[in-house]
Amino acid sequence: MSVDLRLMRYVIAVADEGGFQNAARRLNMAQPPLSRQIRDLERQLGVALFERRPTRLTEAGRQFVASARRIVEDADRLVRELGRDDLAEPAGTVRLGYLPAAGFDTVPELTRVLAEEHPGITLEAVKHWAPDRALLDGEADVVLTRCAPAHARLARRTLRREHLVALLPATHPKALSGGVALRDLRGHTFCYFPRRRAPAYHDAVLEALSSTGEDFTVWEHPIPNDPLNFTVIPSSTIPHVPDGLAVVPFTDPLPDFDLELLWNARAAEPVTEAVVAAALRLARREGWIPENPWT
Repeated sequence: MSVDLRLMRYVIAVADEGGFQNAARRLNMAQPPLSRQIRDLERQLGVALFERRPTRLTEAGRQFVASARRIVEDADRLVRELGRDDLAEPAGTVRLGYLPAAGFDTVPELTRVLAEEHPGITLEAVKHWAPDRALLDGEADVVLTRCAPAHARLARRTLRREHLVALLPATHPKALSGGVALRDLRGHTFCYFPRRRAPAYHDAVLEALSSTGEDFTVWEHPIPNDPLNFTVIPSSTIPHVPDGLAVVPFTDPLPDFDLELLWNARAAEPVTEAVVAAALRLARREGWIPENPWT
């Protein structure tokens, strides 16, 4: 197996700072992902690098840190000697277009990872209802979207495999149940964003609902505010549901609504390719994508 320089720097920081919390501050990252990535590294190596409570290096950890310091120092010296060469860190600005729902969790996580892995990259994140159109029009370099039509110029990868869940008023009889079928919502009004904002995505969601044999009156208003209203949200936004609303899983076999990463692979700059690679690594680490991420 191989260990990248980033993980070596993480282990060195924890060793130097004497703990994960101080190391996270030094690395300008949150403590939980730092702990998780070092645990994953230990699992891959088959040895513990640190004893916990208090945090201190094991014998294997001391050997690892000694070797890692030499490797990191050699790599840094090589980059300095070569200047801005193929081995140098990518630097520049990448324009990211994203659907509003991706802004709750996915975009902040990607921004954090880029700050850790590629501090020379500035991510300009802009919300779009049709991110793929922004990409084709040259207003974005990479986008996060759903249900975008196929286009020969654009490469795409699944970043998050997501399912829809029902969002009901907290006063709804099904709000505290373990699941709801669409037939249980007969006579309800389906609240959703205006179709003009993202026609393909809007239509795909309505088609998924009607595939169960149920049809609903649509009110172009995104928040259900009446006991006979409901809407749907992608699973990644569940932690951000406002008070007064309840998340209930569907018992119907509805299709997944994947969040996809799109970019122009034929004309992508190295800095854009670095963002794409970092996003896919993040997705694999977090378990957002299936075993085969290329489908």
